[in-house]
Amino acid sequence: MTKFKKLAASIMAAAALATTAMGGISVSASCDDTNITDFTAPPSIAGNYNPLPISQHGIRVKSTDSSIYVKINSSTYNVSVQTWGLPDTSWYGGANKTLNAAGSTTNGVTLSAGHRYRIKNTVNESGYPCAGLKMSSIDQYNSSTVYGAWSPDYSPEPGVILAG
Repeated sequence: MTKFKKLAASIMAAAALATTAMGGISVSASCDDTNITDFTAPPSIAGNYNPLPISQHGIRVKSTDSSIYVKINSSTYNVSVQTWGLPDTSWYGGANKTLNAAGSTTNGVTLSAGHRYRIKNTVNESGYPCAGLKMSSIDQYNSSTVYGAWSPDYSPEPGVILAG
């Protein structure tokens, strides 16, 4: 009977370890923040949005229908942010899939420094496997230098503001 108990305990421990490991995998790297460093968002008068560079993980796999998480640590001016659905990890193809807080399509949502946001979007629902961010300064004539972080798959946490 003692051997049976030891064997059962070993199997249960292995199952618990496997479940923990699988839980870590199911969370997905998509929920991990990647840094936005020294990014330049162009002035709004140009009507252009600069994409986050691929070197800063500006495009990432999006695994869920969740919001996209963005934290703006600092920026010269507030920024307008677009969430893009992309067919792969390049900036070719794709479309702006940003939604406002009410769930309607919008050109972009305005974010300010010192806050964490979740941005509604239809990236995953539209069949795109990847998400990317584009930004523009809300100042008409001046670009904005942005520092922060983002994640394509938002995991609920307190203190995060719904953008838009």
